[in-house]
Amino acid sequence: MSKFLIKKIAEENYKFFCELNGSDYIASEFALFTILNLIQKFKIKSVLELGMGIGSVSDTILKCSKEKKESLSYYGTELNEFCLSVLPINVKYFNDVKLFDELKSIDNKTFDLIIIDGLDNSLHQIKNYVKTHTILFVEGDRSIQTQTLKSLFPKHYYVNVITLKKNPTYVHGGNSFENYLGGGQLIFINPTFLMKIYWFKEKVFTYVKRKVRKFNN
Repeated sequence: MSKFLIKKIAEENYKFFCELNGSDYIASEFALFTILNLIQKFKIKSVLELGMGIGSVSDTILKCSKEKKESLSYYGTELNEFCLSVLPINVKYFNDVKLFDELKSIDNKTFDLIIIDGLDNSLHQIKNYVKTHTILFVEGDRSIQTQTLKSLFPKHYYVNVITLKKNPTYVHGGNSFENYLGGGQLIFINPTFLMKIYWFKEKVFTYVKRKVRKFNN
């Protein structure tokens, strides 16, 4: 699947979820695109999402997987009662999701990609759920979770991925359309050579984008 189609799926799904109740803090369009790109680039077959919220990330990933006619194992955690009530409604392929209350409730399972999209009190146990080259993606600016993860994996390669695109006018909640779209924290816990190349490119892109942002301000 081309990057154009991935970007289209991310954009359309973000716009759809912006119109739903509880969408104030959903993952940004850019974050959705970044996740889809990682899944395609590194041939991800199993995903764990900590803090599924109202379902924007899971719905986007599963729709893309179905579009590509690829099988994907999807696990998620969520405790919030409102989110639990709307997830079956918002996520088209919800029946494909194995949902748990928190991380420690999942037994004997490891994942290619783990997305941290909310709070989970058992985050420190995440080492029990990774493979040798698992990728971690922390949505937004969750600094406490990011620092916890970095300390757990001393051989990690880390980069804050950002964009120059600003929030669309239909953005919901407190995210002004004058602000830049949210990004995320990308952590390769034990990167392969290809992962190191990807990481290096993102480091360069982030450096340049920060310079452009500073100039524009």
